[in-house]
Amino acid sequence: MLSWAFVRGPAAAYELADSGSSLFGIGGVLVLVVLAALGSGIGALVGLIAHRPVGDAVFVGGMIGIGIFMAWLVLMVVVVAVLWVRGLSPADAASGEKLAGRHAARGYGWRRPGEPLVPGSLVLFFALMTLAFGSLGLHARQVSRPWDGPTATTSGTVVSVHEPAWFEKGSGSVDIRYTVAGVEHVIETGRDPGEHVLALGEVVPVEYDVAEPAKARSTWAVESARSDATFWLWLGGGCGVLGLLSGAGWLGGRLRSSGRRGG
Repeated sequence: MLSWAFVRGPAAAYELADSGSSLFGIGGVLVLVVLAALGSGIGALVGLIAHRPVGDAVFVGGMIGIGIFMAWLVLMVVVVAVLWVRGLSPADAASGEKLAGRHAARGYGWRRPGEPLVPGSLVLFFALMTLAFGSLGLHARQVSRPWDGPTATTSGTVVSVHEPAWFEKGSGSVDIRYTVAGVEHVIETGRDPGEHVLALGEVVPVEYDVAEPAKARSTWAVESARSDATFWLWLGGGCGVLGLLSGAGWLGGRLRSSGRRGG
């Protein structure tokens, strides 16, 4: 029972999920509901015995049941990681058979004993994530950069809302009208500047170039881009470090497997 709860069960669940079967999702939902209901029932019983509010006890018991299920999913990831390091496929672990040598790791695409610990696909994944997050960070930093020359701030009003086209992402755009020295100007900016979705008639701060008042941008959008740049650049940098480490591990494994380092 302990083996199925902590080793064979998680391995079998991962094997089922990796097969693409819908049974994993359906079974996961059913188990989640059963654990939540069981926890709620036990919580209600404890509340009655301890003379505590039954509603609170039911909620706590249900959350404990959900927490147990989430902890078991985390355990499944840990078990799969250990199996990868050992060179034992989830199918082998779930079956409980003692396999070694060329019979080990029957799962297609799974690491076999003696093969590099870090797969090349992991290196490629971190490289793509670094490129994607880094591009987002650089774009946000470019948007948030201060303009050359003096600027000033005034209040603008949303005069029209443009819904996104069916193939576009996001919440659309808005036209903001503002007045400088008695002259009205209109700029178009994103409808979601980071604080909330702008509505028709809403008053928003606008930053404009003193020498060229028609050149302006939403102050909220600049502040949001500044915080986004920090987030995306840190995330891209973290993926870059992981990519370098995984690349070094992949290269070391390739060298050892080819016998260049005495492997």
